[in-house]
Amino acid sequence: MSRLVAGGVAFLAGFAVMGLELTAVRLLAPRFGDSAYVWTNVIGVMLAALAAGAWLGGRLADAAHGAGRLSNLFLIAGGLCATVPLVAGPLGGWLLPPDLQLDSAMSAMVRGSLVATLLLFSPPVILVGCMTPMLVSTLVRGGGMVGSASGLVAATGTIGSLLGTFATTHLLVPDLGSRVTIWICAALIMGCGLLLRPGAKAAAAAAIPLALIPWSYGPLRAVGGDDVLLAEVESQYQYLQVVGQTYGGEETVQLKINEGLDSFHSIAVGGTPYSGGRYYDYHGLAPYLAGDGVVAADLRVLSLGAAAGTFSRVFAAAHPGCLVDGVEIDPAVVELGEEYFGGRSSAGRVYAGVDARVFVESANTPYDVVVVDAYERQIYIPAHVASREFFEAIRRCLRPGGVVSVNAGGRGFDDPVVHAIGNTVAAVFGEAHVFRVPRSRNFLVIGRSGAPPDPSTLANVSHPDAEMTRVIEDARASGAWRRVTGGYPILTDDQPLLDVLQEQALTARLGFDGLVPMSGGDEPAGVAARAADQLQVDRDYEGALATIQTAHTATAQLRLLAAGARWLLRDLEGAELEYRAALQIAEDEPTRAYAEENLAGVMAELEAAAAAGGAARRNGWLAIAASLCVFGALGFSAGRIG
Repeated sequence: MSRLVAGGVAFLAGFAVMGLELTAVRLLAPRFGDSAYVWTNVIGVMLAALAAGAWLGGRLADAAHGAGRLSNLFLIAGGLCATVPLVAGPLGGWLLPPDLQLDSAMSAMVRGSLVATLLLFSPPVILVGCMTPMLVSTLVRGGGMVGSASGLVAATGTIGSLLGTFATTHLLVPDLGSRVTIWICAALIMGCGLLLRPGAKAAAAAAIPLALIPWSYGPLRAVGGDDVLLAEVESQYQYLQVVGQTYGGEETVQLKINEGLDSFHSIAVGGTPYSGGRYYDYHGLAPYLAGDGVVAADLRVLSLGAAAGTFSRVFAAAHPGCLVDGVEIDPAVVELGEEYFGGRSSAGRVYAGVDARVFVESANTPYDVVVVDAYERQIYIPAHVASREFFEAIRRCLRPGGVVSVNAGGRGFDDPVVHAIGNTVAAVFGEAHVFRVPRSRNFLVIGRSGAPPDPSTLANVSHPDAEMTRVIEDARASGAWRRVTGGYPILTDDQPLLDVLQEQALTARLGFDGLVPMSGGDEPAGVAARAADQLQVDRDYEGALATIQTAHTATAQLRLLAAGARWLLRDLEGAELEYRAALQIAEDEPTRAYAEENLAGVMAELEAAAAAGGAARRNGWLAIAASLCVFGALGFSAGRIG
């Protein structure tokens, strides 16, 4: 074997392995997302496979298996790679059923991505990993020196990996898609086998992956029911789907990112510029808080995360004449917004391809309102746009009295993520107020430059639009707000805790292990009246539960109120207990019917959560089984070499 051939083989193999590693996450993202845990699974499996391959290759090299055997390994590895895009979709659909709820499916996604990576990518990467010791051994047996042979293979392989990294991210996946990229990698791996043993059969085998390219048409993830897939894009950053959906008479266009499931990134509702009472509309409150109930005549808004134009539409409708600048790191989101979400409705610019942190660090235009809705990987806030240093940069962008409004997801005011972001905003602005968006898991964290925000100024605000009027009325509920003066933790650039806090938030429980205790001294009727006001008027769910505990006797009405509060706080198990207890002591048929109807709703959500838990447990065992099978087979094969 010549040094030129060995260098060419190492270069192509290095290119292909890095291409596979980077594309693996993109191929899996429509099912499992691309969270840090999914990336860790992919990188970990690839490194383990390369290490195992190097060990197996060393055994083969010691047994004097040369270029012919290595050629066969490359051809087999390329063939295995060629099957990956064909089976990834069905395998992903089996490991992660599409009807799971996003907030309960995280464990199933993480473990499922590990199983998929082990089954799909570890076998071919193990075989490619045999390359280095076998190439070096072959060169040495041909008269070369060990040092120069190993240096040649390592250097050319690393250069190939370097080029594969840039080409995959910037060219192959965005322009050709993940499936075609993997088939190109498969063809390159088979090409290595052809270089080592030229021949018509090897050449024909190397062409097989390229012949599969026509199979790349069709969506990576099919939409269900009556939904309509309007567009699908694999950008440099993420997997995007635009889906048309009709539910309960409401027609929407939704932008779903990566795994999607029951969540979406942006939305346009037919017949209205608003979002149908979703959290986007509630950011429209920020200008009132900046002006103590009066909106500035020259209102200027900065949206960090443009939401495909959703914020531009909402602010243009709520505050006509305002100027909204948008920052969106993924240009593909801006393009989809222009085509499917009606484009921009307000004056201002969109800065596409710019990171939100970079923008605010260098911004020289003062704003009245800065909206922060910068999410990555569907439900994760990037740590660098939630730190103390980031909010200090935003404060420098605000006019005196200007407001920052941060969208944070959580189950309650004490949710780890909401709590940490609230503390961090308070540390920068002196004080923060957190608003619970009705009928959602969204919270708005509000900070104000120069003076604390005052939600009471909304009492005298009016608006001509019915939808915005409802938003303002919701914001007048005293229990929907919580004042934050600081505390621990405070998020910093040096200590990004958000991923850990997000995991804590997904598994957090309320402080009740069973039924809400009622051992106070107050009459149940009076307690029920106060708790009902807290739930329905003030929307103070935690306060309602505290009030319910002051009753000296549990009644069906109190149990129903406790169940409603725990359901709203996403304590589904607790809500089930309360509804069942109410059924046991209910004395009239209307009360029983109400309890049974709501219990059925809770049970449906519990069944969905149980399905996610079952998928997570199954995927965990499958990950163990797949590891044992793949690496057990490797050990058996190595033991047979002699």
